[in-house]
Formats: sequence, structure tokens, C-alpha cells
Amino acid sequence: MSFEKVIKKLGRIVDPGDLLINEEDLLCYAYDANVRGILPWAVVFPRSTEQVREILLLANEVPFFVFPRGTGTGMTGGSVPTAGGVVLCMTKMKAIKEISPEDGIAIVEAGVLNGELQQEAKKHNLFFPPDPSSYLYSTIGGNVAENAGGARALRYGVTRDYVLGLEVVTGKGDILRTGRRTWKGVVGYDLTGLFVGSEGTLGVITEVTVKLLPIPPEWGTLVGFFPSLSEAFQAVWSLFSEGIMPSSLEFMDQFSLKCAEKFLQAEFPPSEALLILELEGIGIGLGEFLKRVREILLRSGAQEVEEALSFEESQRIWRIRRGLSQAAYALGPVKVNEDIVVPRSKIAEAVRGAHQIAEKYGINVLCFGHIGDGNIHVNFMIGPSEEERAKVHKAVGELFDLTLSLGGTLSGEHGVGITKLPYVVKELAQEAITLMREIKKVFDPRGILNPHKALLF
Repeated sequence: MSFEKVIKKLGRIVDPGDLLINEEDLLCYAYDANVRGILPWAVVFPRSTEQVREILLLANEVPFFVFPRGTGTGMTGGSVPTAGGVVLCMTKMKAIKEISPEDGIAIVEAGVLNGELQQEAKKHNLFFPPDPSSYLYSTIGGNVAENAGGARALRYGVTRDYVLGLEVVTGKGDILRTGRRTWKGVVGYDLTGLFVGSEGTLGVITEVTVKLLPIPPEWGTLVGFFPSLSEAFQAVWSLFSEGIMPSSLEFMDQFSLKCAEKFLQAEFPPSEALLILELEGIGIGLGEFLKRVREILLRSGAQEVEEALSFEESQRIWRIRRGLSQAAYALGPVKVNEDIVVPRSKIAEAVRGAHQIAEKYGINVLCFGHIGDGNIHVNFMIGPSEEERAKVHKAVGELFDLTLSLGGTLSGEHGVGITKLPYVVKELAQEAITLMREIKKVFDPRGILNPHKALLF
């Protein structure tokens, strides 16, 4: 079937305004937040599960590749086209179908923004714990496909822990419902969990049932500035050893702090490390709890600790961390962003190792992230030259070797996508990769969904 006939058939499935074919429009969908792919043939915006099914049936008939996409906030190329085909953009399926305070759930279409769900849930004194940095503009469908985490993952877990059920159109074009409405249920294989984190390689998520939790009645934020990495890490171990589990525990190294300082036009105490903690009132009351944590930070070596009890004060502190993605570009126009995870006991070794690797190759680096669960974002910042890219390629390889030698994993949140493909075989056994490829064939026998992603499909 010719390209023209494919476009004509797509035009019969969706409205004219939901099909893009002009090059200047298509170019916007060849990127995510970090990676450029190739120009797609077309971009299609389905408005219903039935339209998604028809598009996938057509893709099997022709055949052509289909690249599921939300708002394109991913960091590893998971949504960008890698071969000739069609981008299936889910942003027009954005209905919040139900929020049930009694059942503690929400049912939403895949294109609903995480921030929109948070806003609606708040009206019922509920919240959706997964909070990736992009929560204001990333979709729930994308969060599920990548198994997104966020700052609150330390206490509350990641997206997988809150997905109760899914509606998915498989690569074959079958509509599949998995999971349930209830918080508990163990009948059959966990097909819901299989699709969470599958990066659009098994099916297209159209609807998600998620668990919602009550908003904590009290919370507060602390930020501590430390003269050395060792003292910051000691503070983390002290918190855990005294039985304190913050809802968020974030870390920034001195290079991150300098970028944030410049970006925010602020002045921080001279420091080599920063910790941000979000705490909820537990038994003894929030005031006493904050006082206890403050004392632990100071005892561990913090030279200054600031406290925030109001929403506005808390947001001022969180701006230091959330602005880092943009602030990092002060060190170079090209960002290579890795999200390694190591056991908590190995965090200091991983951060120091990343600094040493960057120094070896003469590359700028920032280390920051979710220190409470060992998830460190290592951002190598380079120039655009081929020489710089060659150096950072070697640096990334050494970083991954270090991570695996410490008992860690290559990705905690961002997924494999395109950028981590060459390294998957370092972490996964060949038997596991073979089994995953067999699973792929069950749901997508013709291999039309998101090719050349996640596991070299």
C-alpha cells in the first residue's frame, strides 16, 4: 500500500484536524526532551480507544511502524520515531472519567496530565503520589509506560505501585482490560504490571485506573547545606538509623548548587552538598518532628538548615532542585543525562566515581537526585563537537560499569529507550532478554510498536 493510501485511510479513522502530514508539523514530533529521532510519515491524534484499535489494525495490514507518544517529556528517546511510520499522540484522550473518594481511585484516559490529576484529586483531599519533575506537563499514559518515579518515591513508591488496572490496545489491535478497581487482587498473572514500564513496545495504553491517597494533614520542608559530601551522606544514614523516613529526600552536589545559584540569582552558603527533605507529621506532631530532624542534620555537620511550613516557603526551597534541568545548561549546550541507581550504602562511591570519570575526560558533571532510594542523576554537560561526544560516550560506558560493579542498575526512572540500548546486555542475562522478546511476540507479533527500543526489538 502506498504512503498516499495510508494517509487517506488514516484520514478516514480520525478527523482532519487530528492528522498532521506537513513537514514543519512533523518535525516537532521527531524529538523528546533529550533525543532526536527521524521524521515520521504522519502524526495521528486518536480521541477514542476504538480509533487506536483501527490505527493499529491498519498498521498490521500495511504494515508500518507506530510510535506511541504523550507530551514527549522523556529523556531516552522512548517516544521518538526510529524508522518510517506514524506517531500516535495520545494527548487528545484527556478525560478524567471518575474520581472516587470512597474507593480511593481515579480512572483517567492516557492523555491526562499528571498535574491535572493532582489538581482534581486535591478537591477531594486526595493525591496521586508519583511526582516526576515533569508532572505539570507529562501524561499519565507516559508515566505508566516509563514507570515514572519522582521525589516522593522514597516513601510512596513509583508509578507501578499505584496502577490498579489498564485498558490497552495490543500490537495486534486487540483491546485488553487488565487489573481491577480494588486495591487488592491476586487472580491470574499480573498483566497490569507487565505493561507498566514496557515503554510502548507491547501495547498502547488508553485508560488507567490508579490508587489515590489522602493528603497528609501536616507537612514541612527542610533544606540543609553541608560543607562536604561526607557530612551530607552521614546525615542520610543518621536519619534512617533513627527510624526517620521522609516523604522526599533530595541531594545536590556543589556543581549543581552553583548552577542553581546562577539560574535563580540567589546566594547560598558556601557548600559542597545540599539535602532537601519533605516531612509529614507523625505522632509527636510536625513541629517536634522537624526539630528532631533539624538536630540530626546539624549534628551530622550541616552548617545551615532552613525550615518551611507554608506552601510558598516550601516551593521556594523546591525551586532550587526543580530548576536544575534548565540551570545545568550553564555548563554546556548538550546534556547527557543518566539516572543510575545504586544501593544506598554505595551512593558516596557512585557520586565520587562520577566526579572522577568527568575529571578524567575533562567534562563538566552535575550529580543530584533521589538520594534516599539511591537514584542519582548524573548529568554530563558538553559542547556540540564530535570530539566532546566521543569523550562523553566513553564516560557513560565507565559510569555504567561502575554502577553495575556496585550492585546497581542503569536506570531508575527514565527507561531504556534508545540511549541505553547498547548497554542493556551489560545488566540483563541473555536468557532474560530472550524471554522478554518472546513476550513481545505474544502482544505484537509483527513488531509494529516502537521498534528498536528497550530491548533491541
